[in-house]
Amino acid sequence: MAVETKSSNRWQVLLIALLFVVPVVGALFWKPTGYVNHGELVEPVRLIKDVRLEKLDGTPFNFSHLHRKWTLLYVGSQLCNEVCKDSLYKIQQVRLAQSKNANRVQSVYLVPADGGTTGAQTLINQHPGMIGLAAEKVSFKQLAEQFKVNSQTPLNGAQRIYVVDPLGNLMMSYPPNADPSNMNKDLRRLLKVSQIG
Repeated sequence: MAVETKSSNRWQVLLIALLFVVPVVGALFWKPTGYVNHGELVEPVRLIKDVRLEKLDGTPFNFSHLHRKWTLLYVGSQLCNEVCKDSLYKIQQVRLAQSKNANRVQSVYLVPADGGTTGAQTLINQHPGMIGLAAEKVSFKQLAEQFKVNSQTPLNGAQRIYVVDPLGNLMMSYPPNADPSNMNKDLRRLLKVSQIG
């Protein structure tokens, strides 16, 4: 009987030791995979300098007026091709997909003011809630140069979608063929972990 009790005690001690040792050993060898962004991070993030713009109706507007919300931005031209139209649709759908957080996000279409803004206004009308902005030639160039990613700017055909944080920092961009469901995942995560916007 004493032998059985000793054996039973040993097993209990061994089980208790395993309860403590296994998690420690597991933590040493198991490294969780971190979240992987689907967009291309801008490192370090880049503060976009303020530039004078205007709304498509001619109302004065500065880039800094976009602060306080997360911004999905597409910089295009008066002639919006299929990539442009697809990108505008994506940023609008990704914004709306945030459901209760959609009010923390804004979608923006920026075009050069030369040549008029009638075409851009027609596109904006197809996406309720999207902000349409225009800039004179010099201002447009100043702003577009600040969105340089992989040696490309909106002036030389980048056709990228940009993510600007509520403080005005360019922090991420997506190529023209970006999957909107991946954009949605990235933005959901940003909104979840962010204390701003």
